[in-house]
Amino acid sequence: MILIGFLIIILAIILGLLKMKKEPEKEHFKGGAVIMIGPIPIILSTDPKSAKILILLAIILVLSLIILMVFFKIW
Repeated sequence: MILIGFLIIILAIILGLLKMKKEPEKEHFKGGAVIMIGPIPIILSTDPKSAKILILLAIILVLSLIILMVFFKIW
């Protein structure tokens, strides 16, 4: 899972750079990050739309963590 996360980050950076190369007149870059400390997400974002998407992804991450914990009985 960690390797997949790093690959997604690298892919996002490459796609962002390619998009900026195609559209050099746009200088504003929208995005954000989710930092998970246990089950508590910390969300950093540049605009409200990105924040809403990141909140949704954080909820999905927490729910999948709970499902995996129940499935493997890790308490």
